[in-house]
Amino acid sequence: MRFFDAASAAKALFGNAIGANMLLLGMACQLGGIPLSPASIERAIELNGEAVAMNIAAFRWGRRAAHDPDFVRKQIAGQAKADKLPDNLDDVIGRRR
Repeated sequence: MRFFDAASAAKALFGNAIGANMLLLGMACQLGGIPLSPASIERAIELNGEAVAMNIAAFRWGRRAAHDPDFVRKQIAGQAKADKLPDNLDDVIGRRR
């Protein structure tokens, strides 16, 4: 059994949780749970025409999360840290030092 917080990952990567389903689809595909090739799924995303770039990116992030979840978690943590506003002037000075 695997656990991956797709909603939080999608929010960190794309600014909202909408990509969570595509991220999970990518994980399922990578783990062999979907009887389709990744290329055919990406082609279906393109043909659908809705938020193509984000959906393909979410699908690929999901595949990566299935292969190397720690890498994806580190990227998300790094993104969250970069997006966090400093609490006070000392934090700003410390970060820029």
